Amino acid sequence: MNTATEQQSRLNGWVASRLCNWLALSGFFLAIAGVPVLQLICDWRDGGPAGDGVPQVLGIRDVLAVVPELYRDSEGTIVERALLVNQELQSGLQDYEAGLGEFTWLRHPARPLQQMLSLAFRRGSEQVLEAPGGWLFLMSELQSLTAGPIREFAGRRDPGTGRAVADVVRDPLPAIVQFQRLLRQQGVTLLLVPIPAKAAVHVTSLTAEAAGAGERADVRIVELLRELAERGVWVVDLLPELQRAGDPGSWYCRSDTHLNGDGIGRLAEVLAAELVGRGLCEPRAGVPLSVESREVELTGDLARMLDPKTDRREMVRLDFVTDPQTGAAPPGAAAAAIFPEPPILLLGDSHVLVYDADDLHAVGAGLPQQLARHLDAAIETLGVRGSGGTGARLQLLQMPDRLSSLRMVVWCFAAREFTESAEGWPVVNETIGQDGR
Repeated sequence: MNTATEQQSRLNGWVASRLCNWLALSGFFLAIAGVPVLQLICDWRDGGPAGDGVPQVLGIRDVLAVVPELYRDSEGTIVERALLVNQELQSGLQDYEAGLGEFTWLRHPARPLQQMLSLAFRRGSEQVLEAPGGWLFLMSELQSLTAGPIREFAGRRDPGTGRAVADVVRDPLPAIVQFQRLLRQQGVTLLLVPIPAKAAVHVTSLTAEAAGAGERADVRIVELLRELAERGVWVVDLLPELQRAGDPGSWYCRSDTHLNGDGIGRLAEVLAAELVGRGLCEPRAGVPLSVESREVELTGDLARMLDPKTDRREMVRLDFVTDPQTGAAPPGAAAAAIFPEPPILLLGDSHVLVYDADDLHAVGAGLPQQLARHLDAAIETLGVRGSGGTGARLQLLQMPDRLSSLRMVVWCFAAREFTESAEGWPVVNETIGQDGR
């Protein structure tokens, strides 16, 4: 009996303790939730800080109200107007937060809630713009779409170093034309493939106002590609190829600057069609490579720029390619021993490395492997984590033995390099193997 009484007593004590904890916790949340309500009541009672009867905490309405009109009435390209809206939104939110701190009653206990409210409307940072639906865009990429004519940069400063534009060579055309000439002297063919900005392909995710606009966001790059073609440079304009193939929103990662698995696959198809169509390569014959599609979880580079401690994840479907005879991915540089023809070199920035490097989300599912599915050719890779326009170009020119062993260079890099390269676009010594900057 005593034992039963003691057990009942302990049970009652445990229930009472938990009840007190829940009551205390509920009271805490009720008090916190009551702060904005009290703010509203007091602001209404006092007529609002501006004397118009509108509580200061509802000032967020004024910040958001100007967005549709600002986009509609402003001039410029789709991306320029979207950036203007984002700038005004950021400025309005800063003024709103300052107003809360200056006028709102109970501003100190309410500050955590005010910050949460502002963060709910914030769109990214100085480096990254956050659009609806979790889409992230690199600010420097957006700036490349809003710059003046690519060959005219008077008055601009380099985004990486802060140096005046006069300190670096900004015009990419002479350097590209010279690079093609140097390769041709070695019997090597050049194919230039700028990777279009994510915002240029997925412009409706940047701003819904772009739906049905019927205009390209990267019109300045189109002009440069036309000039390069007129000077004999073989160029692939990838944007129309992506748009013709289906929904352009399906080609890029949401939280990363790179093409997703489908985008890399489409890029490989376009390149293979170009090379086979010009008689420079044969389509793959013999035993086809094995392909296994898998979902891979990744945290994109843009998500990490926005928050280094982020737990943001996205799932990307990748095609992992293996040789059924060896069970390994296509052998890359070592493939030269298998194919009688000189190899093709994929030259560029991280776009030729992504999904085929330990620190770039996966291995065995990148552009080299996807291209190997279509071509009967050895495929090598020379990629840099940096400037694919200048860094990769100069690195190859300093490797005369490797250069002389090639038959073709497919040069892939982010199109923003045309305007945003920290290294500029210097021409080099005409002598292969020397750094002539």
